[in-house]
Amino acid sequence: IKNVGDEAERRGNVRGEILDDEGGSERFETADFSGPHFVECYVIYGNQVVARDRIDVPIHN
Repeated sequence: IKNVGDEAERRGNVRGEILDDEGGSERFETADFSGPHFVECYVIYGNQVVARDRIDVPIHN
């Protein structure tokens, strides 16, 4: 999940790190911001990105 921009900075919630799925195939998180979002997914094998995709996730209050 990536948070950028003035609102994320004001809330102290800037982020964009790549997180390990810890051996599973899914990850659950909550959202603090409404509006258009997206998730970037990466498959890493041998320290190389071998696949990636982007999924749009609109979030409404």
